[in-house]
Amino acid sequence: MRMSHYFLSLAVLAVGGLLATALAGVAGWDLHLWIALPTAIVVVGLHSLVILFVLIGGRLLREAINNCGLDPGFLARNNAYFKSVSGLFLTIGGALSIVAAGVLGYAERAFSIPPEVHLLVGIGAAVITLLALPREYRALRTVEALLDETRETLAAEDLNRAAEGLGPVDEGHVPYRDSQSHIGLFLVIAPVLVYLYRALIVWRGRFDRVDVHPWLEISIVGLVIWWLGRRKGEGDASGESGTAAGSNPTE
Repeated sequence: MRMSHYFLSLAVLAVGGLLATALAGVAGWDLHLWIALPTAIVVVGLHSLVILFVLIGGRLLREAINNCGLDPGFLARNNAYFKSVSGLFLTIGGALSIVAAGVLGYAERAFSIPPEVHLLVGIGAAVITLLALPREYRALRTVEALLDETRETLAAEDLNRAAEGLGPVDEGHVPYRDSQSHIGLFLVIAPVLVYLYRALIVWRGRFDRVDVHPWLEISIVGLVIWWLGRRKGEGDASGESGTAAGSNPTE
């Protein structure tokens, strides 16, 4: 299945959920909350899916441009969605407005906000989502078409190069890999963040309830890996400098 097929499936669930939520809210049914919460999750996921797919498509096209000589116009066509007021802003507005409607539904009890405010925001969120759906679907289809065209273009170029006895268009591409020092730095920071999350969020500042193990040990290992990576990087840089200084410029 293509991404647009998943989008249509979620869109059916979202539209059905929005209609059922509105009906339950107006009728005052107790099921309103139980319908509204999963519907809001589906709506946010639906809008997020579009943004992520456009971003991923842009990343793939950028790699093809940088490493395979693809025409930069492909990326410009992909990013047109982010420049359109009726595109990205509707998508973000649909996601944020449905969250705001849910928050106002709870705020009605906590802050004595009139229920009409929640009703109006909820209707507005539904309208924004319904307006965004056709545009989002066209954006997904556009990105899918661009990726298909890119695959066909690069495949044809590979065939032409093979007929000339050359390798594929990306034969000189070297994949990026994180350095040892970067991996070590990640191992230093990540356990600290996990420890702070457990202490500040889970136990609400009661550090005595949170064990530092194994987070401390993992950070120490990461610190060692980072230090060894830095030494290795400095050694490689010194070796390259020495080779360059000892080379004969007249050769």
